[in-house]
Amino acid sequence: MALAKLNSLRVLVTRPADRSAELAAALTAAGAECVLQPLLDIAPLTQADHGEAIQKSRSLLMNLDRYQCVIFISVNAVQYGLDQIEQYWPQWPMDIDVFAIGAATAAALAERDVVVRHSALAMNSESLLACAELQNIAQAKILIVRGVGGREYLATELTKRGAIVDYVECYQRCKPDIDGGQLRALLLQHRINMVALNSGETLSHFTELLGSVAFAYPVLVPSPRVATLAKNQGYQSVIEAENAGTAASLAALQRYVESNPSILH
Repeated sequence: MALAKLNSLRVLVTRPADRSAELAAALTAAGAECVLQPLLDIAPLTQADHGEAIQKSRSLLMNLDRYQCVIFISVNAVQYGLDQIEQYWPQWPMDIDVFAIGAATAAALAERDVVVRHSALAMNSESLLACAELQNIAQAKILIVRGVGGREYLATELTKRGAIVDYVECYQRCKPDIDGGQLRALLLQHRINMVALNSGETLSHFTELLGSVAFAYPVLVPSPRVATLAKNQGYQSVIEAENAGTAASLAALQRYVESNPSILH
């Protein structure tokens, strides 16, 4: 599918610095201009601020072989989680089903020689929960590897099905060092006409920095949930991708450009 029409777009990519390259490269190849400005940074936990979470994770990971399933929710969860797991388990325990949310997460696990046995194509919590392997899970022990905080939806739904769910929280999300004035100047300087926001948290930070000015920008979001958040906040032009993957993002932007020819001028 040709994507040359994206040469009308000047996109602000707001993903964390080490997670933006793939999307930016694909947008550039499709003709768009990209400006990278992370609105979320990823960092390891610190003993001073997260001592309790670190201790809890250590205890759970030392007993990893007691779990039937482990779910990694992101590439960051793979990076930081496996770094911790490998301290206690140089070889992955047997008879644990590993699930990944998103193709990039599954690929990151494969690079570390962890086999994702099921649902490698589940792109969000909702699609993962629909897979057959997670239907009859009464009394199954499930470990979710994620950052500090985040959505409770996955754990809540698994618990409703009778599973026993624990979290390993192995990284934190931080706001980068940029203020509203700097962000406004960047948007104007590059004549940005599309903002890619890959999470509800990133959306909220963009709104916080710009106030009502933010609502003038079309925003690309990765799910119906984030689309609803954006509309409720006051955004007038919300482009909903099928998921957070690069291909889905490009397809959503092409549909937007085709149905909004005025953006070509």
